[in-house]
Amino acid sequence: MFPKRHYFSSIALGCACAVSGTGFAAPNDVFLQPLPANTASPLAVEASFDLVNDTVDIFNIRESEGATSDNAGDYDGGHLILSYAFNPQWIGEVAYWNRNIEYGQDSNQIDSWLAAVQYKPLLTLKPGDEAAIRLSLWGNQADELSKTSTTIVNNQRLSNLKVNDLNDIQAQVDLLFARRLDRQNKLNGFVSLGYSKVEVDSLNATLNVGGNCNFNIQVDSSNQLNGQLVAPCRDGNTQINEAIISYPASDYGLDMDKDLSYDAGFFSIGGSWNWSYKKFNSQLGYQFQYLMRQDIDDRVSNYGNSAIKSNHTLGLDLSYKLNNYTSVFVASQVFKNNFIGTIPFLYNSVTASRLDRKYGYASFGVRFANF
Repeated sequence: MFPKRHYFSSIALGCACAVSGTGFAAPNDVFLQPLPANTASPLAVEASFDLVNDTVDIFNIRESEGATSDNAGDYDGGHLILSYAFNPQWIGEVAYWNRNIEYGQDSNQIDSWLAAVQYKPLLTLKPGDEAAIRLSLWGNQADELSKTSTTIVNNQRLSNLKVNDLNDIQAQVDLLFARRLDRQNKLNGFVSLGYSKVEVDSLNATLNVGGNCNFNIQVDSSNQLNGQLVAPCRDGNTQINEAIISYPASDYGLDMDKDLSYDAGFFSIGGSWNWSYKKFNSQLGYQFQYLMRQDIDDRVSNYGNSAIKSNHTLGLDLSYKLNNYTSVFVASQVFKNNFIGTIPFLYNSVTASRLDRKYGYASFGVRFANF
């Protein structure tokens, strides 16, 4: 009465909409450079409010990328970064990002974190040159990502789409270089390698079949697909009061371990230019990322989509020094392929077709140092 193929195509492609309102590089990697080690005043703090909306998106990036809802992709949140110079060679860093991303009537919350240590080896370098090695662990976590409104996929109607208990964790090593050209100009470069692990617990959707019958469907971490009729309905002349299905999701071509959870490696390279004048400082940065994922890109191709194997990021940071302890700043990051590389769990077999779109956000904040 309800063919299997209806269930799989709707669930798999429907999940793409659950996270399409948003997108391997750690947050702020586009600005990577050797940190100063001021052991006399070892603590430095950065705090900001991060956002994008119609007012901030002055270049109408979201509209040009096909956003259909007035608030599709609206972003608000903030971040806090603390660094501490233990001695002239070792600097520790911890950071936290809170992200709220709007899509229609849904608000999805993502928490991001980072812990890093930078080491400056004793090398014989030219005056004004610096080199450092940075080791970091970083990741993202969300209880769920959802899209409540109805979506039509392969002539099937889905609503209440949810992907549950998502998280990723990355281990990364960076080689950092810097050369001061003069009092006003400095060039930075970096090369990064890392390993990533992405895990998703389960997914849910409400599926409409035949125009009259709605089923709540779940695929859990054991790759079992279960569905239950929401309310009595009619299929043609037949009254249906109860209906349950339970099959391995692999019967429908879905594999949680390969389509949503996976291991990956990544490589990135980039650089930036610092320019300063009196109390004004700026940094313009660029980063290229390349990703090597296990199984999942082949699965993406099986779904008829193109795998997204790279990303480009541009960053601009402008700051003004109020006094010896405090600076205010405004910064922006723009990504060619959404949050690919910054929030790895957003990329999987069923979302890849919705993440090849430009995205960006701005930060407004304050920095404290020398205290």
